[in-house]
Amino acid sequence: MVTHGRADSIFRNKAFAVLWSSQSISFLGTQLTYVALPLTAVAVLDATPMEVGLLNALETLPFLLFGLFVGVMVDRWARRPILVWAHAVRFAALAWIPVAYVLDVLTIEQLLVVTFVVGVMTVFFEIAYLSYLPGLVDRDRLIDANGKLQASSSVAEVAGPGLAGGLISLIGAPLVIAIDAVSYLVSALALLRLPRDGTPPRREQSGPPPVWAALREGFAVVGRSTLLRWCTIAVFFLSLFFSSVMALYFLFLIREAGMGAAAVGLIVAGGSVGGLAGALLAERLNAWLGIGPTLVTALMLPGFGFLLLSFVEGASAGAALLAGAATFVGFLGIPIFDVTVISSRQSITAEHLQGRVNATQRSLSWGTLSLGSLMGGALAGVLGLEATIRWSAVGLFVPAVLLLLSPVRRMRRLADHAEPSSVGST
Repeated sequence: MVTHGRADSIFRNKAFAVLWSSQSISFLGTQLTYVALPLTAVAVLDATPMEVGLLNALETLPFLLFGLFVGVMVDRWARRPILVWAHAVRFAALAWIPVAYVLDVLTIEQLLVVTFVVGVMTVFFEIAYLSYLPGLVDRDRLIDANGKLQASSSVAEVAGPGLAGGLISLIGAPLVIAIDAVSYLVSALALLRLPRDGTPPRREQSGPPPVWAALREGFAVVGRSTLLRWCTIAVFFLSLFFSSVMALYFLFLIREAGMGAAAVGLIVAGGSVGGLAGALLAERLNAWLGIGPTLVTALMLPGFGFLLLSFVEGASAGAALLAGAATFVGFLGIPIFDVTVISSRQSITAEHLQGRVNATQRSLSWGTLSLGSLMGGALAGVLGLEATIRWSAVGLFVPAVLLLLSPVRRMRRLADHAEPSSVGST
């Protein structure tokens, strides 16, 4: 593990500065593709609603299919090469879209394949990166490190869509995806400057256990830990109801509230600013309130925000302001929760179990997004957009109530739960 003394700024840790720079580049590129990919499908390839829905599903489906098994691999391989190769493959896959477009051979089937390949590489990267970070920074700086990374992601979410719209109007959606491809290549080259890491050490001398035994070992760690167990349950309900809201978010603003495209863009930007504020506040809230109260507070905010959103009516400036404020509050708590949970999980999990424990929660949270989207669409067909947003917002209080009733609410410091090396070390 690369250790560094406490400094005023975590960016004095050169290894973390490299990782943060690399991620910041790819975060911005990802936001460009977030806008350009569906526009390529709709505007260039005349995709059907079913094809667009499948395109969205393929982004997160790999977490359900492969996430747990990737966690086992991450615990058996060096992690830096996984990060580099995941970015390299994403570069190659995304680069095919503008090349095929220029050659006039691009099809919706190719777009679906590329999306799936990128999704699979995202699984490898996300789990490996979460497991690699604790080896770069001291564990008492993990909240700071994750907060900086989350803030960078939030900045990209604020700036990226507007930048994507301007670029698409100049050069077209398929060519904008080329910029994202290049961002992955640049990030991969930057990651080569990170310290080499070896295969995570294990207690056993007889070699790694079979895959299924390794998976059970990861589940057992989550099950034994009060913090990880309750937060994993909370993540399921948070992802389910949050994705139910977001599946209908744009339809609600445009069709139910009658907002124009410009107003919707400003409202979404306001929400992204809320995400940025949450990322910047996470470390301070943990210091002021402690881990348990911070988690409960963070989980209360999405419910309040989106419940307020369900009362937005009309296309007036006041309605747009209310929608922006509601979205700000709805997005504010998510990064606070994420930074706190991720940092705590990384800190209390033994190194040789990081991949499986991170994969367990990541696969559940990202995989549940597709289920929540389907649930939101189905409920909207029966209850209507406004009622579905409202009931989904009520559902978002469930994870906060669960933690409020659990022993987690009393936790102030990680030391109250377990020493950093103890979870999974016996």
